[in-house]
Amino acid sequence: MRIIYVEDNLANVALIERICHMNNDELVTYSEADSALQEINPGTADLILMDLNLGTRSMDGLRLTRLLRQKGVSEPIIAITAYDTMGYADQYVAAGCNDYVRKPVSVRSMLNLINGYR
Repeated sequence: MRIIYVEDNLANVALIERICHMNNDELVTYSEADSALQEINPGTADLILMDLNLGTRSMDGLRLTRLLRQKGVSEPIIAITAYDTMGYADQYVAAGCNDYVRKPVSVRSMLNLINGYR
């Protein structure tokens, strides 16, 4: 399975790399939304993991998700976020995310999530 992860925190990327290695999945990462927007097209991946807080970059993960959907990317996009209070989940869905996972993520929960989209 080819997975794309848009994340600016190297520790979080390392965790997902380990999980993908366990599953023999291919992982492509982007630390900036602008480069992800240029490179991700329909059919580029089987699954996209999207950090919603991309630091002080030019756009956040929700805006990037909206723009990817406008480009015709229909593959599942999973939001990964520390924000999980009332109303946030509705924002993720409205932006085009298929699901969301709250940080910190566990290895087991990410394996289950990825395998659910296999």
